[in-house]
Amino acid sequence: MSDSPAPSSSAVYYTGSYWNNRPEVLAHLNRRATDDTATQWWQHLLARRGGVPFERVLAFNCGNGWVERELIVSGFANSAVGVDITADLIAVARAEAAQWNLPIEYHLADTNTFDYAGLGPIDCVVNYAAGHHVARIDGVFRRFADVLTPDGIFVSWDYTGPHRNQYSAAQWEAMHRVNDSLPASLRKDLRYPHLPTMLVSDPSEAVHSELILDTIERYFEVRHLRHLGGPIAYELLNSNPGFFDPERDTSAEVERILAEDVAFTDVDPRHRSLFSYVIATPRPDRPDPSRLETWAAEEDERERGAARRDGRYYPSTVIGALTERIEVLERELASAVAALAVVPPLPAPPRPMWRRALGRARRAVRTGIAAARAPRR
Repeated sequence: MSDSPAPSSSAVYYTGSYWNNRPEVLAHLNRRATDDTATQWWQHLLARRGGVPFERVLAFNCGNGWVERELIVSGFANSAVGVDITADLIAVARAEAAQWNLPIEYHLADTNTFDYAGLGPIDCVVNYAAGHHVARIDGVFRRFADVLTPDGIFVSWDYTGPHRNQYSAAQWEAMHRVNDSLPASLRKDLRYPHLPTMLVSDPSEAVHSELILDTIERYFEVRHLRHLGGPIAYELLNSNPGFFDPERDTSAEVERILAEDVAFTDVDPRHRSLFSYVIATPRPDRPDPSRLETWAAEEDERERGAARRDGRYYPSTVIGALTERIEVLERELASAVAALAVVPPLPAPPRPMWRRALGRARRAVRTGIAAARAPRR
């Protein structure tokens, strides 16, 4: 059993319609990353090596193994190693690799604590949407730098936006503005990511995503860095049925959203982009031991602090705090309404004495009048 943040179930992965399932988005991301709409990141990296495949790649947090399978089939690598904490996903990865007779070995292990040194020579570490699930990011990236061969490559295509998708007010406003400009059938019901739900369903999601680029730069020399964007398009397109209706042409709206995304991102790419593409090599000169000790101590304290705060690492954004408060108030209101529904009706209050006496007097008067009017015999 691991103490690292991990999903409650593998069902949280590989579901839904993602923004990069749209061909316009894939072409857009390729252009941002490689300057060519038709060239994907692995093709770009392989071309930089003159087409020479890597001998052995490491895919951490590999999930069901589709990335390393594709890299071997495409000629990017000759063999691979995969590591993941989720047993059913590793079982799928092993079965698929065996079915296609691919040279991939798998380890069921926690990426945060796994001993990568025992794997033998690795000339490429692939971080494909994996680093944002790492809690002990300093220690893990440090070990990647150690395990790589001197001419090895660390390649990263990952979410590097706000921790646990707690978007800034500026980004949330930009999303709403563009969303409101769409036809009604394409507008998304935007809900700010609810941190308590994330802590239950997948506490590893974007756990330290804002630290990825800085941590890479501690242990690697960056050779290629591109900020891919996504601060508007990612949320508006993901799991939005209107944009995945095969009977409807929404390409014009997608292109307009992407244009808005670029305009917003490029004001401050380092801090506004949600995704980044990095090619890096291990630094020949390691940081001095005192800095390594400081970074390790900071990481230990960050983990201890999160344990004391039920998995929360960072202060809430204003919108996040308001979202949680509204959710609490909604629950309290629903509880109060439910309680009122089972309360028996109150009995009618007793009539005051003078009202009862007045009623008797009125009845007596009416009886007397009726007797006086009755015919006499």
